[in-house]
Amino acid sequence: MWSSPRIRRIPLVITFLIVLPVFFVLYQESHSLFLFYNIHPYPKFRDGACGSWVPAPERAAEADKWNQPGWCRPYTSPANGGPDEKDKENNIWRVRSVASWEWVLEDGKPMRAWDAEAFIERVLKSHGGVVVIGDSVAVQMLYRLETLLGTHHGDWPQTIAQDTKVDDKGMYLLSSTLTLEPANPFFKKLLAKPSLASVPRSRFYRPFLTSYHSDVLMDESALNITMTKARMMEILNPTHHISKGDWRQGLWNASKEEGWPWERDTIVVLNSGPHWTTWPLHPATDKHIIKGYTTMMASVQEFFASLLPMPIMAFFCATVAAHQNCNVQSSPVPANLTTASDPAPPGDKLRWHLFATFNRIVQEFFSTPKMQYSDIWAMTAQRPDSHSGWLNDQYNCLHISHLSLVSPLHSRVVV
Repeated sequence: MWSSPRIRRIPLVITFLIVLPVFFVLYQESHSLFLFYNIHPYPKFRDGACGSWVPAPERAAEADKWNQPGWCRPYTSPANGGPDEKDKENNIWRVRSVASWEWVLEDGKPMRAWDAEAFIERVLKSHGGVVVIGDSVAVQMLYRLETLLGTHHGDWPQTIAQDTKVDDKGMYLLSSTLTLEPANPFFKKLLAKPSLASVPRSRFYRPFLTSYHSDVLMDESALNITMTKARMMEILNPTHHISKGDWRQGLWNASKEEGWPWERDTIVVLNSGPHWTTWPLHPATDKHIIKGYTTMMASVQEFFASLLPMPIMAFFCATVAAHQNCNVQSSPVPANLTTASDPAPPGDKLRWHLFATFNRIVQEFFSTPKMQYSDIWAMTAQRPDSHSGWLNDQYNCLHISHLSLVSPLHSRVVV
């Protein structure tokens, strides 16, 4: 039956017709064949987007363990009879109250428990480890992560070493790195792990976590060009500082480091939102802002679709919910309450109502296997009580004082 050469070629032709579309899809999806030779499966995680906060009094002790009191301030302004912002006893009480809740997913189970060793082991298996890029909210998440990593299994004599770079005036953070401390016993423990045997020894001496402080994910020159294209005629407010860590060049530099067969994806986590408002970008209107934000996201997507010499999995975090008058809340609220569903209605000068629009734009651009949207909106929208609190006669209704911000990242990295 298969004696004829022409007939024998039929299975080969069929195979070719099956395989060719597969290669085409891979190329269209990632603009490279990393998906082909980087065979490790995509992270399997339980999506933390849908859930609710439930009482967990036992977690109050974690506030002491992770030295959180400095993260929370009083609910009530001193001018209105509240305690002084430097009242440590009151701050300890408040941070314990904020910590006494746990985010439980729709299946009734909490997020994956924190495991510093598993986290570090996973990121060492990649070129660049974890790279966090964004504004002060991203930096805040980074601080939480550093806290958890720095107290790994007890008070060790420095598990990690940190290096930071600031601007010429020494005022604003540009970038920072975390590297394992070779003198620590934990370093030798990781070196001896069979699961890390294929990782080059030089990798252990390079940063496993890098951050870039970039408020709008572009420098001031690019921002001005972007807003001009958005048909904004006036010049942006020159007095408002924009942090501009050069994350693009940083990722290119990291990609040139030594690689190895079967390395895992470098995890990149981005965010940008609060600085894309009409207050820092005065005199921009909502229409200008939305056009500019869309252009920025297109630029970010284009960068991660380019042929970087290392495999990357990029996550863009939802802009966290900000709550107007959040100081009137002292506990989480249900998702169907207006405080959670519409935390910042139009009318405020900070224009926080744009955050939901930003998140919809992000989902349009980060919707591929290698570029995903990390939805932490619901988690933060239900916690008006967990904002930082009063400081210098102003209430911070944007930044979140809760370790749970790290949970989605941990669940995506440790697989």
